[in-house]
Amino acid sequence: MNRNWSGGILGLAMALSNTFGLVTGAFLLGFGLSEVPKTLWRNADWAICQKVLSHKIAKMAVKLDEAHQELSNAIVVAQATSNQMSKRDPLRPYMDVIDNMLAQMFREDTSFKPQGGQLGENDMEYDSDEKSMATLRRHLRIAREDYYRYKSEYMHYVSEALQLEDTIKNYECRSSTGWKYVSSFRPGRSGKTGTLLDTIEFIWRCILWKQLKKALAVILGIISVAILLAEATLLPRGVDLSLFSILINSVKKEEVLVQAFAFAPLMYMCICTYYSLFKVGMLMFYSLTPRQTSSVNLLMICSMVARYAPPISYNFLNLISLHVLKEIARKINMAWPCRLLEWHFTYHL
Repeated sequence: MNRNWSGGILGLAMALSNTFGLVTGAFLLGFGLSEVPKTLWRNADWAICQKVLSHKIAKMAVKLDEAHQELSNAIVVAQATSNQMSKRDPLRPYMDVIDNMLAQMFREDTSFKPQGGQLGENDMEYDSDEKSMATLRRHLRIAREDYYRYKSEYMHYVSEALQLEDTIKNYECRSSTGWKYVSSFRPGRSGKTGTLLDTIEFIWRCILWKQLKKALAVILGIISVAILLAEATLLPRGVDLSLFSILINSVKKEEVLVQAFAFAPLMYMCICTYYSLFKVGMLMFYSLTPRQTSSVNLLMICSMVARYAPPISYNFLNLISLHVLKEIARKINMAWPCRLLEWHFTYHL
């Protein structure tokens, strides 16, 4: 390694990483550009939302029941192994670690009760050596993580379904309630201020939020079409059909407007790409779950997010044309960062 490679290996590694991000990011971005507006539009329809949530709740209930059974079996096996192991056993310190893990789990969740745990034919062979004890601990940890992940997702879907049911019920009974929002999750508000807040909440949840989703879906759909048009006309340099390039070029004298017009589409491209990435991640061993995402899953997600950030930015720079940025930067005496950035991507790609 004590050789002067003149940046060859580093350049090759950066080129491979950026190529991976550009190729796979194109598929993720394409799926997100179509799915994000459609999802917003479907979520504005209460009937469709109820059907989707009912399907998710039923599917997650089956997974939660299976995870509960698996965790119960793991606990029964661990307790049986601990009971048959003497205090003088050389493997007892490893078993104490598993016992402390069980005690901590029961302290954190006092409502959990193992049910239906059964011993299999090979379940009492974990006390043979250190490797088998590590396998027992890993099996117990994985079963615990799966159970609480499915439980968190199940409770999240149930909460969404109940809130949606409250919204539909309040909208249907708006005449009898006097256009006030009555929630089944919290006690009613009292006084004139409470009545005003109930009315504002009714208008927001039952009327404005639904219409806002539809309007946002239409706006994002238009931005998606603009991005697709800019991507399709990326190679021809004679004609600039990129809406973002035209907008930035029209306000190139105003630095604040340039940043605003550049920030919105870039943020939307990131949202679409990461939306698809999280959708794919739900099918793999790493998934993003509210309050139950493990450290390994978080590290995997952060690494993928960081890996796709430079290719998305480079793709966006091509959409708005680098020569436009160079002209703007030259007027504010900052042309050298754009030249450096252009040289960097030209050299490494």
